[in-house]
Amino acid sequence: MKILLRAVIFLVFSTFTLRAQDLPDLSRYKTTTQKLEALADICDSLNRTEGFEREKVIAGYALKMVPAKNWYYLSLFNFNLGIAWESSNSDSSFYFHEKSLEYARKANHARRINISLERLLFNYTNTAGKKRQSDAIFKEMLTVMDSTSDELVKASLAATIGNYYSMQGAYETQIKYLLKAIVIKKKLIANGRIKDREAVVIDLMNLAELYIGMSQGEKGVMYSKEARNYITVTHHYRNHYYKDMTDAYLLLKQPANAQIYFDSLTSMLAGNTVATRRSNVIAADLAFADYYLGNNQPDSAMRYVREANELAPKWASEFLKSQVDYITGTAYLARREYTKALPLLEASEPLCQESGRDVYAGLLQALARCYAATGQWQKAYTSYEKYAPLRDSLYIESAKKSIADAEAQYQNQEKQQQIEIKNIQIDDARKQRIWLTAGIALMALSLALLGIIYRNKKKNAELLDTKNQQLNKLIEDLEEANRTKAKLFSIISHDLRSPISQVYQFLKLQQLNPNLLNETQKAELSEKIQTATGSLLETMEDLLLWSKTQMNQFRADTQPVDLAQLTQQCVRLLQLNIEAKQLSVQNLVPEKTILDTDPYYLQAILRNLLQNAIKASDENSTIRIEWTDNLLSKSLSIENSGTPFSQEAYLSIISQSENGQGLNGLGLRLIDELSSKIGLQIHFENPKRELTRAVITV
Repeated sequence: MKILLRAVIFLVFSTFTLRAQDLPDLSRYKTTTQKLEALADICDSLNRTEGFEREKVIAGYALKMVPAKNWYYLSLFNFNLGIAWESSNSDSSFYFHEKSLEYARKANHARRINISLERLLFNYTNTAGKKRQSDAIFKEMLTVMDSTSDELVKASLAATIGNYYSMQGAYETQIKYLLKAIVIKKKLIANGRIKDREAVVIDLMNLAELYIGMSQGEKGVMYSKEARNYITVTHHYRNHYYKDMTDAYLLLKQPANAQIYFDSLTSMLAGNTVATRRSNVIAADLAFADYYLGNNQPDSAMRYVREANELAPKWASEFLKSQVDYITGTAYLARREYTKALPLLEASEPLCQESGRDVYAGLLQALARCYAATGQWQKAYTSYEKYAPLRDSLYIESAKKSIADAEAQYQNQEKQQQIEIKNIQIDDARKQRIWLTAGIALMALSLALLGIIYRNKKKNAELLDTKNQQLNKLIEDLEEANRTKAKLFSIISHDLRSPISQVYQFLKLQQLNPNLLNETQKAELSEKIQTATGSLLETMEDLLLWSKTQMNQFRADTQPVDLAQLTQQCVRLLQLNIEAKQLSVQNLVPEKTILDTDPYYLQAILRNLLQNAIKASDENSTIRIEWTDNLLSKSLSIENSGTPFSQEAYLSIISQSENGQGLNGLGLRLIDELSSKIGLQIHFENPKRELTRAVITV
């Protein structure tokens, strides 16, 4: 009743509005039918250009002109009103579409009935609480599809039925119907029966979006570009085309190409108030944010998160707002801003739960991490309890799908073999009618023998090829293991040689000249040796444990690292070397400076750079270790006086082949290799003539 009242109010309001607006000049048309056809053309044009407010006025004006019981035009202009209200008021849209279907049935006009059925099915399927109505419409459309011989009707129904199957997750069936609709419509466009080239655009876009949803970016690009070839004037189609191309190129990991189409998408916002366009921009912002979060670039993701949050309050639906909250919370989580992430993730939970189990599982995992990071252990445990069985269920479902796909592939191969066998039997039957029975039997036997020989040779060749591939893989693994072990021994020997040598020299000094030092000096020396030896032992244990984890392959293990603690550990290890030259070390790295990197790789780099600084430093000088963090970059520097070492010398050493070089330059080559594996950049500066600064840029 409320919907009917709203519709009546609209028609009354439109009557008054007409007096204040310029109406189309219909004076050149003599009959009412000619005038109604002209108004129908205007409505179609307004629909293509998204002039929905004007379309409401024109369609309402036309309804006042339609003669009583002219069911065809009553259906037509009610349909136009239903289209015009779709983007702003779903209740009004349903009312006019249902009236359009009612009048089409009274007119017994098959095409108008099918058009109304298609639009109602689309709207019912995309509206919560309308399943009963959508199921009834779908059954009626299947009946029409099976009974009609009109190709135009078949094409239109096939596309709509395909979209309905997509809502049920039956994507293979959807693809079958969409391709059928596309083939028919392209043929009808080519022979001129369909005048509007854009009639096939929606089907091609739906197919492209389906493949994008299935993570097949190449096909998404292909069908989107084919759809673009048929777009002529409809801005709504171009808007969706830019959105689809953005999503497809992000799937293909080509953000530069995706940005081109995203810029075209945002350029369509200027001077336009259609909510769908801004919803597409919001969705594209979220797609970019998700892409950069997946590539561990939360700072890049935040730009798009901010843009989405600027548009969402006014333009996003409730469902899209929940997606904005979820992605925003995930971005803050990636930046370890747990207190900002937590309320957003909690707010998105209800609608994420309706979005699918995989999305909900990701949300629960993020919530568990946030609760744990903020010390809310009970809530973290509860979230993980929900997440664990859901994750296991998804794994099992994925495994079942893989098995089902394998079984389907096997069954297809078996059916193909059966078809080939039947074809051979048909050929044999034809030959038996032409050739003598004896000749046919001999030929069949020869063919069978040749087939067996060929099959056996092919099987043996495939088996031999498989064995060769396995052998090559084993050889590659063995060579990689040998290279890894050699590299590990080089690191261990190089990093421990200097501290062990210094401890040995002090012990030797104490042995050869026991009377050189007084008791106090001996005690101090003994304590220093003990401290250095303990630090050396700790470092040896770390290196050996790390080397054990690296025996199969030489790779980094990224984790949060306390940079201040790491530099202090390196200084303690080389304390005897430092005191031997009476050096002072200024460690200016702030406490709780955390980096995400491999601690052992970074420790090896720092030890080698610090050893080089100690060797090059003048006696009684100062070594300065400093951390710099600004908007442009983050870096750690080690500065010492003495014989300068330049960037050119560094590049010269690391460019030399390791073969035949012995241990000369090994430390710098290790620094270069390890830094490249964890994404650091090493360069040397000479701020002054007798000053060297080694800079590690993060």
